[in-house]
Amino acid sequence: MKAFGFNQYGDATVFEELKVNPEVALKSKQVRVSIEAIGINPFDAILRAGYMKDVMLLPFPIVPGGDVTGIITEIGDEVTHFNIGDAVVVHKAFGGYAVELVVFTSHIAKRPDNMTIAEAAGLPTPGIAAYNILNFFAKARAGETIFIEGASGSVGSILVQLAKLMELTVLASGSSANEPYVRRLGADYYSAYDKENPAETFKDMADIVVDATPGGLGSEVGVKALKTNGRMVSLVTVPTDSVQAATPLADYYLVENVKELKDSDTLTFLTDLMMQDELEIKIAKKYHFNLTDIIETHKQLNSPHNAGKMVIIVKEN
Repeated sequence: MKAFGFNQYGDATVFEELKVNPEVALKSKQVRVSIEAIGINPFDAILRAGYMKDVMLLPFPIVPGGDVTGIITEIGDEVTHFNIGDAVVVHKAFGGYAVELVVFTSHIAKRPDNMTIAEAAGLPTPGIAAYNILNFFAKARAGETIFIEGASGSVGSILVQLAKLMELTVLASGSSANEPYVRRLGADYYSAYDKENPAETFKDMADIVVDATPGGLGSEVGVKALKTNGRMVSLVTVPTDSVQAATPLADYYLVENVKELKDSDTLTFLTDLMMQDELEIKIAKKYHFNLTDIIETHKQLNSPHNAGKMVIIVKEN
């Protein structure tokens, strides 16, 4: 089957078109999905660059991609809640830059009719991360105040919406160009970093701070916004000891995989919100399923781009 991947670690140009043998036999609780769209994640670039090679040993060629949506074409013997022909949203570590994917049912949810394939491909990783941040790491409670750095990004924008549904007061930061978008999502207060210093604007105001900035560049600002006994959650790296010294009694967490939470449960919760028009997934740009566009999306991961998610359309529905 057609896929895109790499036979060596490196920059975006290591990608090549591959002919990969499809998995022949399904395990009892697996399904085969004909892929319609793929979401592009920073983790894909981390995998491609070789940063995971010491902790995730994979044989070359490696096909990245874990956020996909598509149609089930085959089901295992013990699959009971899904049928051939169901449209699904999928979350998996890798293997998604292809025309089909085999996955366990614990990593999928049905796709609502009112959800586009681009939205469905853009949801899994950022949606699961946002849900886990609020419910597992920060343990957010109604009435608290949360400061979201990078609020226009794929994770940050979902965080804003989920936080409002949980009855939190939302402080947000980002560029002035993205302020109207983030306020429309529900942010109560906004600080544009290109016009002012969010650390001063929101100093000592937040029970919870989430650094969802690209590259995790918001540590110093976030720590200053924390209340004395607050909780800070970071997507990339926790603040250094010297930065934490500004708020030493706070708790600091790095987002990691939460084995206690099933992807299927979280995805079902999020897709239910989509079905009720209570969650919006912004798509920055759609690309085609070819080598040129795969390389371009990975180049864009290393440079600023418009708010939202980049997706690859494999099959138009």
